[in-house]
Amino acid sequence: MRKLIRNQYISFAFTLFLLFFFTNICFAEFTIGDEKKLGKEFYDKLDQNNFLLKDKLLNDYVNKIGNLVLAQSKKAPFDFHFSIVNSSAINAFATPGGYIYIHKGLINAVENEAELAGVIAHEIAHANARHIASIIEKSQKINIATLAALIAGAFLGGGGEATAAIAAFAVAGASSLTLKYQREHEEEADRLGITYLVGAGYSPPAMVDFLKLIKKYEFLSKTIPSYLRTHPGTDDRIFYLDSLILTKYRQRGAENIVGNLKRMQASIPLNEDDLNTRKRQLKEDLTKDPNNVDLLYALALTEDKLDQPSLALQHLQNALNLSPRDEDVLKNIGLIYLKMGNADQAKLYLQRAANINSNNDEVTFALGNAYFASGSYQSALNSYLMLKDKTLDDADINYYIAMAYGKLNNQGESHYYFGLNFKKSKKKESALFHFKEALKYFPQGSQRASAINREISELSAETPPPKSTPQR
Repeated sequence: MRKLIRNQYISFAFTLFLLFFFTNICFAEFTIGDEKKLGKEFYDKLDQNNFLLKDKLLNDYVNKIGNLVLAQSKKAPFDFHFSIVNSSAINAFATPGGYIYIHKGLINAVENEAELAGVIAHEIAHANARHIASIIEKSQKINIATLAALIAGAFLGGGGEATAAIAAFAVAGASSLTLKYQREHEEEADRLGITYLVGAGYSPPAMVDFLKLIKKYEFLSKTIPSYLRTHPGTDDRIFYLDSLILTKYRQRGAENIVGNLKRMQASIPLNEDDLNTRKRQLKEDLTKDPNNVDLLYALALTEDKLDQPSLALQHLQNALNLSPRDEDVLKNIGLIYLKMGNADQAKLYLQRAANINSNNDEVTFALGNAYFASGSYQSALNSYLMLKDKTLDDADINYYIAMAYGKLNNQGESHYYFGLNFKKSKKKESALFHFKEALKYFPQGSQRASAINREISELSAETPPPKSTPQR
């Protein structure tokens, strides 16, 4: 059983942020425009403070499921956004404006894709029904002074249980303005949510199975999962959903439609204890289904994260024998060989993956790194240049392009891309230095010289922050 983490600060931060935002305002009506504004501001807060998980594969996966479910709904008049919160808490929530947040801990806890789709369907229903908007409309003014410091702690504090405790105290002290859903809200969200879920083709009992699963976590760990805190009345919800399934939704549905849940779970960052727990569970699952490629793949990724590359390669090779054109398996064999310093072997597998899907940016980037490590700098540059207009999860491609140009003795282009790299990381002086150096290598009036001059002008025009005057 996976270890539950008590870190609830995102959920508390959400409550506190709403309290802060509306402290001195009493709404007669909370409009669609108000929802959009608040939802966007809250999303920006999370994004700016690195609370959201930047993993393209995981985010694409959640978005595919979210949009599949969303297509079955008569949605509210705003655009929906699906994001993953980088927290191990088992939680999910919807904010005004169609912003749906799923914690990575919840993704890791579900047994199948239909359970995850059920949670997303429930949150979409809360958003469509504008439940939080209706709560806000009934809210009264409160004194902002008692919340300001605690809001700062929730957003800017050290995190962990200390921050959670501060936030919990703040919520307790502001109980007159709680955003807790009422029973009628939960019933409506479940009624609408199961309609969306069934319309998308998923198994109706998945919504009940998930609630029963996290109640089992609660019983075994003596810790209430945050999903049960933010969505009260779980026993009532199970009873209500069971009655709907018995009377209206008796059809069978799929447990997986998008697919690859085990692979997605294997990519979720975990601590060493949780990784060892996951490894034991995957090995147990493989004894029952030894030719399951997804399980072999997930086990290999877990072993790789535990710094067991030889075991990881063994299980990936077993998976490859069963599925010779599996792009993910080929890619990760290449990545492990690259990490082990065997660039030539890495190139073989990464090239095979690229031949299957030339549009996989992660494979293209890894192949560039393998070429670079083996001294094939022109091939490395060709790979990097394919990504120059792309955003990578953990790297600025400009840096790698600059390095490849440097190895090829093209100093002008090397300085230019180093300038772009430092500009992106907001290091103005370093960016200006490299742009000015780059300018020496290109004739005035050339296309590259013009681009460099624009960069220099843009950086030089930036107004420096005013110097503060010492207090007397």
